[in-house]
Amino acid sequence: MSRVDVKSLIVQSATALFSKYGFSRTTMEEIAKNIHKAKGVLYYYFKSKEELFNEVLKDELNNVKRELSKIVSNSDDPLTMFEKYFLTRLKLLNNSLNYHETLKAEFFEEYHFVKDVRDDFAQFERELITTIMNKGKDEGYLEVKNITSSVNIILIVISGLENPLYLQKKYNEYESTIEELSTLIVSSLKSFKKIN
Repeated sequence: MSRVDVKSLIVQSATALFSKYGFSRTTMEEIAKNIHKAKGVLYYYFKSKEELFNEVLKDELNNVKRELSKIVSNSDDPLTMFEKYFLTRLKLLNNSLNYHETLKAEFFEEYHFVKDVRDDFAQFERELITTIMNKGKDEGYLEVKNITSSVNIILIVISGLENPLYLQKKYNEYESTIEELSTLIVSSLKSFKKIN
């Protein structure tokens, strides 16, 4: 088995165990045992459990980034693009259980090592939403005076949904309502464009 395969196997094992038991209750020994390797093998690839968790989190968020980037790179009108972005983001992050771990206040206070990964994801989102907003303004769908400020507010609103949807496990309960609400907002904005 190549070094890349072993590293990938470690990350897969860690992903499953961190998702199931959380960061603090998962040990490097359990991760190693799960793939029938000695614990020392894990330390060959990762200096610490924190570094391994960061790799798991990056991997999880990279999957989300790939899917969201596809939405922004297609030829939909910007309002449809934003609706798809919003709904897809919430759905994908609902399934990103290790990301949920980083939303817990006590986790973030104790484990600052995830800050860089979370900041990177926030910057990625800021860039994609800015792209959607600029397209919306350029094509006459949106009248926005300050795109930077608008993007910041959108990010505050979206991230404000995370705790109730993910930590309180209410996503499935509200999924259809979120879809209806986003369709209503986009339909209203499209009607506004037709009037003007």
